[in-house]
Amino acid sequence: MLLRDHPIGEVRRIAAVAEVAIVAGDGSYLIDDRQSRYLDFVSGYGVAALGHGNPHWVDAVTQQARRLCVTPFHNPVRVDYLEQLAQALPPGLDRTVLFSGGAEAVEVAVRIAQRATGRSGILAFKSAFHGKTAGVRFAGGGAEEERAKLGVGWLRHAEFPACESHSAFRYGACEESADPFFEQLGRRRDLGDVGCVIVEPVLGTAGNIPPQRCFLGELRAACDDFGWLLVFDESQTGFGRTGEMFASDLFGVVPDIMVTGKGMGGGFPLSGVAASPDLWSSAYLDQPSATSTSFGANPLACAAGAAVLEVIAQPAFLQSLRDVGLLLAEGLEELASASPYVSWSRGVGMMLGFDLVDPQTGELADSSICRQIMRSCRDRGLLLAADVPRVRLSPPLTLSQGEARQALAVLREVLT
Repeated sequence: MLLRDHPIGEVRRIAAVAEVAIVAGDGSYLIDDRQSRYLDFVSGYGVAALGHGNPHWVDAVTQQARRLCVTPFHNPVRVDYLEQLAQALPPGLDRTVLFSGGAEAVEVAVRIAQRATGRSGILAFKSAFHGKTAGVRFAGGGAEEERAKLGVGWLRHAEFPACESHSAFRYGACEESADPFFEQLGRRRDLGDVGCVIVEPVLGTAGNIPPQRCFLGELRAACDDFGWLLVFDESQTGFGRTGEMFASDLFGVVPDIMVTGKGMGGGFPLSGVAASPDLWSSAYLDQPSATSTSFGANPLACAAGAAVLEVIAQPAFLQSLRDVGLLLAEGLEELASASPYVSWSRGVGMMLGFDLVDPQTGELADSSICRQIMRSCRDRGLLLAADVPRVRLSPPLTLSQGEARQALAVLREVLT
């Protein structure tokens, strides 16, 4: 089996660094072609919300696969799932359209905002990630040379007001306001065509970075003042990842439009866009086939999504998740104090991170240090996204306290 070079397709950076060939999964573990087991602290970047082989999810998908996988016609599986989803979503976001991937959903969210407001401008945040399609791949900034030549003209950018003063263990005590951000926003003269703001409530790909705690509420108020729509991209934060069903619940802020994805399907491609019926109507996207896709809302995807919701909705699930998340957060705070390689432990719920630094310079670690640390963790049975210095820890939401302690023990051994 080829691990480093693949002649007919892309090799992802994390795979090239890890140099393992995964053949199976079991709960919080991945199993390679030599039958070695690894705690999975990547979980497909949050996609495997219930881990691998969750019995309820497997049974739901298997039974549905035997009955019906895809059809554009009315079917009860889709209706039942949308009703379940409506109960879980924040109030007012009563109409959801389902898609396959997160970028596809983001494109539709942008389309709603532009059509409903009649303004093309979108304010996004540097270091955010909303997909790699032509419309939104520059939304997080970056790729400056390519953006200068090919970037869409309606994107505007701002710095994300990250919380740098509180570790994940202490984030609940954060009361930071983002006043400087809004003062700077008020002085800008390039926002006249803006109709909406799109934001990840917690920056995922950038390193699981939470905002200053008051920021999202203040952003909601600013959008109301300016007449902008507020779009939450909860592809990574949704469905329990932050310790609440949605980051919207955690921060007490309801957006006008919500994008969902990743863990939504528990491993099956599933995403969605939720907004009020009036907003869909004002964007002229409430007509039949206005947002139709070949694979969106297929019965198999809906069965997978329903299984995820049913597990997360169990009475003790989110509290258990928060408890395990706090255990990890406390361990990361201690690690940051003890290790010359670790700084800025951060996050919320089961969406955690820290920076790898070069002890000689104090700067973010280079690729050679990242590779060495990632492989040292791998050799001790832990796979994590340490192929870049802004490390993300996104284990399955079903992680046990014993598994969390096991992961922390590996990190302590490698980094101290």
